[in-house]
Amino acid sequence: MENENPKNLYEQVANNVHDQIKGTERGILYETIQIIVCEKQSPSQEQTKKICDYFGIKPNSDKDEDQKIIDNLLDAMIDPQRFKISAISAISAKVVNKFSGVFMEWIFVAAAFTFVGLFFYKQNLDKNQQEKRTSNKALEGTKEHPSFPLPIPADLCLIVPASIASNFRNSSILEVKDLTHLIDNASYFLCTTVTVADSNEQNLEIMTNEDIPPDSTREVYIRININDGGNLIDQNIARYLKKDLPPQAQCKLKKLDCLKNLSGLEKFNRI
Repeated sequence: MENENPKNLYEQVANNVHDQIKGTERGILYETIQIIVCEKQSPSQEQTKKICDYFGIKPNSDKDEDQKIIDNLLDAMIDPQRFKISAISAISAKVVNKFSGVFMEWIFVAAAFTFVGLFFYKQNLDKNQQEKRTSNKALEGTKEHPSFPLPIPADLCLIVPASIASNFRNSSILEVKDLTHLIDNASYFLCTTVTVADSNEQNLEIMTNEDIPPDSTREVYIRININDGGNLIDQNIARYLKKDLPPQAQCKLKKLDCLKNLSGLEKFNRI
């Protein structure tokens, strides 16, 4: 797509607007804005009213009233002190009175385009600032209420002597000191995810539901669920396992059974 020449585009659009306001005596600025926002035939005039109310432009104002509003615009656009030019060279709408009515109409068209542009820019500026404030508030809210990661459960599997295991029962809740005692007396251990623990358990020869007398010489398989044991998973050194046990962890004894033998412990860590 070829770039539109700004001069040609302005002449095309401005001529179209100018032709529609020829002969208008009152409310020239208001009507020009109506045309620019394509609401001259619209019953609602929503955008026109918003823009004109914002700048104090009235639908039945005479040329002098409109000219005062344009004077204020020109005073802001061409400030002699800001641009270091003489007051004589600063264009003022008052000079327009010396020119023909046609020239005045062109001034009104140029001013109307400026008012429309200023209004929509101010709307977008306010919108962007509001979005920024909302974003900053949301960020501050996140800082005030930081999110914490969800606990990762782990299963601690131990092989301990029957004399130690006989003091515990299935489904009992254990304290951290109980876990430490069991680890201290274990010959093998494995701390892993629930899924991996299930898989490894299939390789063991377990004597389910058999009583565990305290004087038995059998080895016992104990499986304990730790609700917040993510940092223990795959730990292979017993002293670090004890050191990293969360002090407030919730621990539940899931399984307590004698072993027929020590086969299937290839994945376990020997102490």
